[in-house]
Parts: sequence; structure tokens; C-alpha cells
Amino acid sequence: MPIKSSLPLDPIVNIVVNLAAVSATRKQFNLALLIGDIGDEVDFGMNRIKTYNSINTMLQEGFTTEDRLYKAASLIFGQSKVPPKVAIGKINTLKTAGKNTYTVTTNGAADTDTVKFGNVTLTAGTDYEAGTDTTETATAIANAFNSKSEINTVYDVAASGNIITITEKIAGSGNTPGSMECTGTIVINNGAATASTTRKETPVETIIACRQIDSEWYIANYCGDLSDDDILDIMEYVEAATPSTMFAFTTSDIKCLNDEDNIFVKLKEKKYRQVIGQYSTDNPDAICAIIGWAMGAMSVSTIDSAYTLAYKSEVGVNTENTLQEITSSQIDNVKNNYGNIYINRGNSYDVFEEGRVADGSWFDEIIYLDKYKNDMQLAIMDLLVNNNKIPQTENGMTKIKDAVKTVCDDMNRIGFIAGGKWLGNDILELKNGDILPNGYVIQSEPIDNQSQANRDARKAPPIYVALKLAGAIHYVTIQVDVNR
Repeated sequence: MPIKSSLPLDPIVNIVVNLAAVSATRKQFNLALLIGDIGDEVDFGMNRIKTYNSINTMLQEGFTTEDRLYKAASLIFGQSKVPPKVAIGKINTLKTAGKNTYTVTTNGAADTDTVKFGNVTLTAGTDYEAGTDTTETATAIANAFNSKSEINTVYDVAASGNIITITEKIAGSGNTPGSMECTGTIVINNGAATASTTRKETPVETIIACRQIDSEWYIANYCGDLSDDDILDIMEYVEAATPSTMFAFTTSDIKCLNDEDNIFVKLKEKKYRQVIGQYSTDNPDAICAIIGWAMGAMSVSTIDSAYTLAYKSEVGVNTENTLQEITSSQIDNVKNNYGNIYINRGNSYDVFEEGRVADGSWFDEIIYLDKYKNDMQLAIMDLLVNNNKIPQTENGMTKIKDAVKTVCDDMNRIGFIAGGKWLGNDILELKNGDILPNGYVIQSEPIDNQSQANRDARKAPPIYVALKLAGAIHYVTIQVDVNR
């Protein structure tokens, strides 16, 4: 029997299946970057950054137990809360190519350091740079001359091969024609080549390169020697870096105990917020212990999983007051300048005190607000990508605010924000003293009030989110009255 052909059902029953685009991967803010020298014996390939899920994996790829990066990673992975991985960043060696030197002959006089003609003197390395051949050098000198025009003076400069022809003219004023002052040539003769040089990247150069090549890590520790100036240079970049970045460091400078001019004071004066430092004479990377704990805590997103760094243990680090005689006032000096220190209290408690960043804010607030900003951006972007369009109506604004609400609800779920009284400035309908039951309120300006220009540009009216942080208790006072 012949097989009968079958006609499709689509004209009668048309089923359309839409699969939403995969949401952008949300950064968990649980990846620390350790930066250091990578030996030739380590299987790092051409990578600038590699991630490892254990110190065993690092050993398998050539690190040794004596490597500073290995020791720092041991602190990261050795805490009671453990992150899933750590990133290792490589300090590169930079090579500067050698350059040819030239003898420059001007009006018959040879000079390798300067070029003199008429009213202009050019200094090698300041006004011009020797190229790889005489033509490039001649062009560089010609360009430098062209930039040196003075009042009522004009230079006509042309470079051809290794010869520069210069005409210096006096410009006329009004209807008065200009007059020729002098004309001459510069001859560039090929000379010896200088050798190429190499140098190690500066700490800030390495941080910048690692930030630009990888957007996933959140906080970096430089496993190498750092001066106060190095840290300040790093922070000038980190404070404004995108995506949000933090830097951690350890110092053993004794001046930090005595409220003298020290790195904690300098960072405090600059009001830097994206940096956390620890005083320790026990381990040059002691801060990695508390950072490892924090990255481990950020790996958990359950009810009431928000945390503070105060009074946590640093496994693998000795408390400072067991290593040296240290007074309460010296500990207060560190803390008053928003540094941190690991100490023993009451013989029974080894505690990290107390989780401040350089401007006095709390580390947990900074990292969770950075995460909140990141999650909000991704939530809105997902909304815009996964919909045909968001109408420029109040209904469209409700969709956007619902996306914001999802992020706020998550912050409430983990315990970073909580219900309470708003004590900030009035914002639209929110007044000082109002209660925020869930720790937040989301408002927007009426879409009917937006300007025609903003409507034509398809901009949403401003959205205002007021957050009430849950905060944390670090100090307790109890009064006990006894009567016989």
C-alpha cells in the first residue's frame, strides 16, 4: 500500500514556543584575586589570571609550599567559611624596545641632545622622540617645531627622509605683509642603537591589567612588597574602577600602633572606601584569612546569611598581642584610624577587630551594596533584553520597579536590609519618620511629568529606592542592679 503524505497542523493549530534568553551570570562577589610573581616552573601558560579550587590544584601545577602565593591561598581556603575558588594573577615583566640614536646637524653644528634653530630649542626626549629610523626622527622633530609657534612667529616645517627644511617667518599685523627671517635645514645622521630594557610591572599597573582582563574577581591582595605610595597609587585607581573593586593589604609598620603618620592615617585622610587593611607582624598576607572567610560567606545566599567581619577567627594567623607587648591604647590607635587587627581577648577569644574600610564604613556594607548595584543592573538589563519592549507608560514603569523589587526582596531575605523607621531626607512620598516594613520602598516620578526631550530619548523617569540596612550589633552594655 503506498504511503500517504501528511499535511502539517500549523495552519490550524499554530504553537509558538518562546524560550527566554539566559540571564547574565550574576557575580557572586566571592572571588578574591591574589597577585604575585609566578615562577617558570608553574604551569601558567599564556594566562594573566588563573583560578584554582584548592591548594592541591596549585601544587599540581608547579607551585611549592614555600611560594608566597601558595601561603596566601592557604589562608583563603583555610577558614571556617570556604570560597569555591581563588584567582591568581601574574606580575608581568615589561620590555622597552631599544631605539636608534642620531647625530643632529643644525646649521653646521652637531648636537645629539638638542635641536636649535632660530628662536626654538628642542630637547631630546622632551620635545621629540627618536624613532626607529631617520625618517621617523625627522618627522618627530618637524612635528615638535610645528607646535612651537610663538606670537607673530610662524614656522613652515617639512620632513623628507633624514632632512628637515625649516622656514621661520615673522607674521604681519593687519594689512602689513610678513617678512622672512631665516631658512635652513637640519640633517639627521644614523647612529648607534640602544639596548632594550626590562622592568617589573608596578603594583598599580598589575592591578589595572588584571581588572581589565577579568571582570569576575572582586577583591585583590598583592603578595609582594608594597610601600605606602604603592598602596595610595593602587587606591587612586581602585576607588573609581569598573566593575566595583576592592583592595586588601597587610602592614607591619610599627607606626600604625602609635597614631603617627602611617598608611591607615593616609587612607583615612583620602576617605577611600574600597580598601581594607590589617596590622599584623605574623604574616605579610594576614588579611587573606578574613578575606577568605568573607568570600566563603558570600558563597551562601540563604535566609539571614548576611554577615559582619567583627569578632571572626583568622585560621592560620597568630593574634598580635601574643606576638608582642601591645597596649589597649595602641589597639585603639589602629582601630581609630580605621585599620583592623587580630587580637586575643579574655584568653578564650581570638577575634578580628573589626571590619572597617578606610573611610570608616563597614566592609559588609560596602560589599553588599556593590552586589546590590550589580544585581539591579543585571535585573533591569534582563528585563529590557527579554521583552519586545517596555512601554513608556506607568505599566512599563511598574515592570521595571517589579524587577527592582525582586532584588530588594533578596536583600531582605538574606538579612542585609530590614524593616525600620526612615531617618533620611524626604523622597517624593516618603517622609522622615515613615516606617519601611520590608526595609525598602521604591518610587518613581509620574511618567506624565517627564519632559518631551526625555520621552523622545526613550528614558524612564527617575526611580528612587530607599533602603533601611539591618545593621549589626558589635557592642553591648548591660546594667545589673543587685539588692540584698
